[in-house]
Amino acid sequence: MKRRPTLRIRWGVALVTGIALVGTWTAVAEEAPSATEPAGAHRAAPLWRADPAKGSASFEGVETKPGSVTVVDDPAGQHGRSFELHTSGDKIDGPTRVRVETRGHRTAGGPLRFSKEGDVFYIGWRSMWGPLPTKKGDWVVLWQLKDYGSGASTPPLSLRARGDGTVDLEYCDPELKTTQLWHTGLSLKTWHDFVIGIKISKNPADGWVKLWHNGTAQKLAGGTEQYGAATLRADWVTDKWGVYRSDGVKGQATAWLNSPAVGRSYLDVAPGR
Repeated sequence: MKRRPTLRIRWGVALVTGIALVGTWTAVAEEAPSATEPAGAHRAAPLWRADPAKGSASFEGVETKPGSVTVVDDPAGQHGRSFELHTSGDKIDGPTRVRVETRGHRTAGGPLRFSKEGDVFYIGWRSMWGPLPTKKGDWVVLWQLKDYGSGASTPPLSLRARGDGTVDLEYCDPELKTTQLWHTGLSLKTWHDFVIGIKISKNPADGWVKLWHNGTAQKLAGGTEQYGAATLRADWVTDKWGVYRSDGVKGQATAWLNSPAVGRSYLDVAPGR
């Protein structure tokens, strides 16, 4: 006659099963921020991270037309030393649009620029704005993936505040047709976490874009988390943070920037990780 399993054996099975379940749950929570992220991803040191102790020297350059880029304590008292980008909003001349922006990433080996077909980069940061004047029918660019070199014309990607109280991620294709990939309400005086993933390519069938907002993967135009896009324009692209706006918008503006980083995966650059 078969003996029934003892209570001790049953507890052993339950314990092993419980450990396996806990292990699986932890891996999912830490290593799979969305369905489009590769399984088994691990956090690594970013390729670049801005150091507030170095001031603006972490960036390839700054553009203050007019304005200033300084390092201050987080005015919200949450995230420590942060970059403050402020403009008076007064044009320096007729043709020049008002802007105060960082440009690119300075590393020990030289500027980090995105130029190689097939490369994948993730760009993470926190932003807070206020005041930030807007006007219906006009725009304020808060982040952009900007093209440089031969044939440069307009940014492939830009995060824009609109006069209708929203902020959106806009894609501009090689024919200069624009598509709104994502949008949400524009909240001032509060931190927003962003991660943008890009695969570098001049071919929209090969390149792509992904977006996380406040730690959550976002659905882009077409309803998927990954949008096919030509992300490489001219000779190279790099990104810029700050305030850059159309001429119809007037008044002072301030943008704060915290934890900007560039890496090879979401986990490398997600703010707060």
